Amino acid sequence: MKARASGPILALAALAAPVSAQETPAAAAEAADPQDIVVTARRRAETAQSVPIALTALSSAQVLTPGAIGLTQVAQLAPSLQLTATNPRQTNINIRGLGATPAFASLGLEYGVGVYVDQVLLSRPAQTAFDLYDLERVEVLRGPQGTLFGKNTTAGAINITTAEPAFEPSLRGEVSVGNYRSVQARATGTTPLSDTVALRVTVSDTVRERGFQTVEPSGRRVHDLHSKGARAQLLFRPSEAFKLRLIADYSDLDQECCSGPTTTIRTTRIDGTPLPNNFVQRVARFGYAPLPVDPFARRLETNRRFDVAMKTYGATGIADWDLGPATITSVTGWRKTKYRPNTDGDIIGLDIFENAGVDEDQKQFSEELRIASNGRNTVDYVAGLYYFHQRIDDRFFTIYGRDAALWILGPATPGGTTPSAAGQAALNGLFADGSATARTRSYAAFGEATWHATPTIDLTGGLRYTREKKDGAFAQVQRGPALTAAQIALGAQAIRNSFAPNIPAFEPETTENNLSGRATLSWTPTAAILAYATYARGFKSGGLNLNATAAPKVIDPEKVRSIEAGLKTQLFDRRLTLNLAAFDQRVRNYQSQQIDLAVAQTAYIANVGTVRSRGVELDASVRPLRGLSLFGSAAYTDATYRSFTGAPCPVEYLGLRTVCDLSGRRLPGVSKWSFSGGGEYAADVGAERQAYLNADWQHRSSFFTSFNLAADSLAPSYDVVNARIGLRDAAAGWDLSIFARNLFDEDYYSIINASAFNTGQSSAILGDPRTYGLTLRWTI
Repeated sequence: MKARASGPILALAALAAPVSAQETPAAAAEAADPQDIVVTARRRAETAQSVPIALTALSSAQVLTPGAIGLTQVAQLAPSLQLTATNPRQTNINIRGLGATPAFASLGLEYGVGVYVDQVLLSRPAQTAFDLYDLERVEVLRGPQGTLFGKNTTAGAINITTAEPAFEPSLRGEVSVGNYRSVQARATGTTPLSDTVALRVTVSDTVRERGFQTVEPSGRRVHDLHSKGARAQLLFRPSEAFKLRLIADYSDLDQECCSGPTTTIRTTRIDGTPLPNNFVQRVARFGYAPLPVDPFARRLETNRRFDVAMKTYGATGIADWDLGPATITSVTGWRKTKYRPNTDGDIIGLDIFENAGVDEDQKQFSEELRIASNGRNTVDYVAGLYYFHQRIDDRFFTIYGRDAALWILGPATPGGTTPSAAGQAALNGLFADGSATARTRSYAAFGEATWHATPTIDLTGGLRYTREKKDGAFAQVQRGPALTAAQIALGAQAIRNSFAPNIPAFEPETTENNLSGRATLSWTPTAAILAYATYARGFKSGGLNLNATAAPKVIDPEKVRSIEAGLKTQLFDRRLTLNLAAFDQRVRNYQSQQIDLAVAQTAYIANVGTVRSRGVELDASVRPLRGLSLFGSAAYTDATYRSFTGAPCPVEYLGLRTVCDLSGRRLPGVSKWSFSGGGEYAADVGAERQAYLNADWQHRSSFFTSFNLAADSLAPSYDVVNARIGLRDAAAGWDLSIFARNLFDEDYYSIINASAFNTGQSSAILGDPRTYGLTLRWTI
């Protein structure tokens, strides 16, 4: 291990030495039955089976993944949830095909899937790149959740609850070692400080020194992982009626990552004619021999630095005051994120770009004040007020290199191998230096009430009024080596102005008011059956284009109409749980992220008309015999553009047409079919010990990863299997296991991106290869 990693790892290992695991695998299997998980999908504690909402409830043990961070395992177990990522900042989360287009991130856009940790919104998907350790549960709520979870949950919400301090001392931890020279150490402990105050501290450190990819010809390994995190909590409980929980957390991610191998080199257009000025023709000008197209050889040919560094930290205060008939809750949250990338934007061994990317600083503050009735009354209710403020400061930078002129503009003479003097002077060292600020202020009042009309029939209605203002600013400055009078006369300045124009500051803004809500009718004919139907309206405010493109500076808000019907059942003495949901969602003025490939890869956002997502979801769990628990989920999602007549055409139409009609075609970032399943079998070995085997499997059918459905962006279907076999001793408090992720070493894509300048080259971020190792857990 490198010196920088060994210190934190050894310190964590020392802390974990007397400690242990999260829930045992047996507990994980039991918790796979949703009846055993208490959720707060309606801002009150209820069992998952009693909530008339389509949701996936996961225990801490189910999402605990050796050697990994983030939401990967959550998506593996929730088929309707799909993640695509180019890098941590450009992570997009979809539920039922809606939420965000797989593309580059845009600072002026809200996302349709809200991620909440301890009731505080993480407004940027990058903030989810933390270790999911020491959790109480994860809830994936499908469909619009705007009444109680806010404006930007038009597609759904992921509600994460961490374990809180306890007045009974405990300590547990784990150490995992694996291939690719990986070590992960985690520990958590809680103890009372007095009769009224308890403390909980959680730490984690993940190191993967040997990356998944190799840079040629040096042989340097990249796509490593260095992630540290800590969370400290104080629980103040002076009486049974009052509780105050204070939480502070910090995470630090450092990766030499986020560049991928070439997947396709297109040389022809859709009609079979040659693609103009394609990749093969361009590399020939340099006499450059690129690597063969073999993405799963995991070889790169970049010649400049590429990495990301991200720090996220925050503080949360949750106060609950039980008044008897009702409880008042205050949730205060403050968060900050710093993101710093270096990017070799051309992904080959030429200096077309010296560096390109976005430095981002984000900070937010939120306050939510709620009152909720206690117990079961004729009418149960939740009502509240919400305030959210966010500021994002971005610096956009694109620095062109010495090979840019010949690559982009071509040779000075037909068939030549040197650029024009003007082009070389213009682009070599040209620096497009942009800066942007986006501010959001949101105010809301909301309420939801459930009328228990009869012992078996409930009627729930909720409304949310939102007033939101967004404003921002963007400016760009052209920088680079000084041009001589002769170079200017040859047109060098004109070339610079087309690639990196000086753009005076502009300040777009938008203000919206909206009333949205939902109504649900539920019927519980027996304690084992719940049927429900929901009609909901969702809202996501307008967006701002704060960039150098010619896109409209303000886009319209997104509005959702959703109809859903579901059935939740528990049969055979609760040994079989079977849930079914059918849905139809329409989104007007769908907000899509798009990419301008004509110059550099510049992201912008646009309203693309109407989209529809409809489908069926099935969740099941069964315990057929002692020691064996099985679960399975399936989702069929038919998500399509209903009206998108003005889509920018993909590269296979270059020179043939510029605008394509995608109406009726499927949305990107969603598989039509997705499945997950798994389970555990445990057998006694002596009086105290158990041997166990557990596994989970995920299948996703093919999906497009570009907004304009480029033919080369179609990611094939794939299957991933994870497994663990181990031995545990409940009395001694230890658990030793061997794990494997992607057991059969399946090759699959996370996202496929087209290269800049319409060359016909595409590259991909690949799914992780097979990883395996040993985990030792202790508990006292």
